Amino acid sequence: MRVAIVGSGRLGVPLGRLFSTGGHEVFFSDADPARVAAATGATGGEARGGTPAEAARFGEVVVLAVGWETFPTVAAELDGALSGKIVVDPSNPIAERDGLSVVVAVPSGLTSPQYQQHVLGAEVRLVRTFNTKWPKELLALGTVGQRGGSRADMPYWGDDEAAKKAVVPLIEDAGFTAIDGGGLSEAR
Repeated sequence: MRVAIVGSGRLGVPLGRLFSTGGHEVFFSDADPARVAAATGATGGEARGGTPAEAARFGEVVVLAVGWETFPTVAAELDGALSGKIVVDPSNPIAERDGLSVVVAVPSGLTSPQYQQHVLGAEVRLVRTFNTKWPKELLALGTVGQRGGSRADMPYWGDDEAAKKAVVPLIEDAGFTAIDGGGLSEAR
């Protein structure tokens, strides 16, 4: 599967490494070209890289591995490019303030992926997953699972059943056991 990752940082790079090792075509993108180069290098040259717009065109699945507060800006920059695409949201409503992680209130009493769906628009096929582990833990656990060791559970949520089914192989190829958590209203 062609997997585009928008955001080549703490979360995007480990996910890209796991997807690449799992046999998927990976395309890293970021506003900073140096981060893209470092991300592609982390896969041993198995991945490609470019701009977020190029990533959106490339991916059958697009992972928005960007911070919670950056998510609306990135969605606006990709306006229309994600229409009809399966988008994986691994974000959590957490921001960094003075070097500390703080929980951000989700508007309108929604779950965080319901809010992200609102930001992206109804034509985007959103699936929430890869948000229950810290990035280093994600890479370590996925690598163990890919090498035949014990597999950690990885829940996923979505309102589009076909999109959820399409994401299950990514979860499993990344070294995890996919667990259906239900709809976006049930996500954490």
